[in-house]
Amino acid sequence: MILDGVIAGCTSLLGSIYVVIKNSEELQRYCYCRPYSFQKGYVIRDMNPIGIATNYARICVYILDGGNRCVWRIRRNVEPSKVVEFSADQDLVSMSVTESGRIVVAWNKTKISVYNDAGEELLSTDTQQGNEVQFINHAIEVDVGSFVACNDRQLFKFSVDGKVTVDDVGGSYIAQDRNGDEIVADTERHRVLMRDSGTLKWTTLLTLELDGIESPHHVHFALDTGHLLVSCLNYVDVYSFNEKALHSHVAASEQETRDQRIIERAFLQREVSQNKCYEKLVRVHSIIAEDNLSRQRSATSGKQRHRSLRFFLRIIRYVYDV
Repeated sequence: MILDGVIAGCTSLLGSIYVVIKNSEELQRYCYCRPYSFQKGYVIRDMNPIGIATNYARICVYILDGGNRCVWRIRRNVEPSKVVEFSADQDLVSMSVTESGRIVVAWNKTKISVYNDAGEELLSTDTQQGNEVQFINHAIEVDVGSFVACNDRQLFKFSVDGKVTVDDVGGSYIAQDRNGDEIVADTERHRVLMRDSGTLKWTTLLTLELDGIESPHHVHFALDTGHLLVSCLNYVDVYSFNEKALHSHVAASEQETRDQRIIERAFLQREVSQNKCYEKLVRVHSIIAEDNLSRQRSATSGKQRHRSLRFFLRIIRYVYDV
């Protein structure tokens, strides 16, 4: 999926993909199959989305809103409603939701609070109590009062009793699959990793070199379909690591695949045509073509050398703006 802004996060529920764009007041809903057609937009005034997550227990979507300083509940055909409200001294960082529906909010870089669907605070903890963790980007609750969190350099497990275990693998966002394995988006190293919850061994799922993943900053594992949604800049990529999914209800038809390729090609052409380096390259190509034509028409070697000199000077002027 290609969108018109930098993605703050994406999630899925009941055959739809929900996306929030940074500095946008609109939540966008798309069809959960190619060509991922737009279904509906939900506009929330003054919203500045930080994160989004699915509550499978309550069948709804939550948005962490830094503009209105709250968590919104989104249901189909129902107006958005506030679930949790935050005070002005809470610097909101990220949000996750457990399979049972508990809302986990990281704030002030080191603190984590857990709420129920009624907005009541269930517990709160500070990761700096053990002095082994400097800050957090994102956290999930893997058991009541037990968390796995990450920052740019570390993945760590800790509990409200102060016990901390550190792994030297960094990331920006964490999700869990059906087996309880952690899936980590590593923005700085352009990769998505998975850590086995039993053996604690790491597996590389996606990389820049093999899969074209560039700066992944958000991941969502869809518990109902088994798909992995990865947000990279203004793209949402949908992955399946199960061959049966190729023939499931979300598999694309040949026509849908062609339509998606047309959309992607048009977008790339627009992006390239607006790129200044591309414009210079086109000019250089025109100069080369013009010079070749001139040399073909000229039989005098002196004139050829003179034109070649002018040719290189023109290239230097265009490329380096001199």
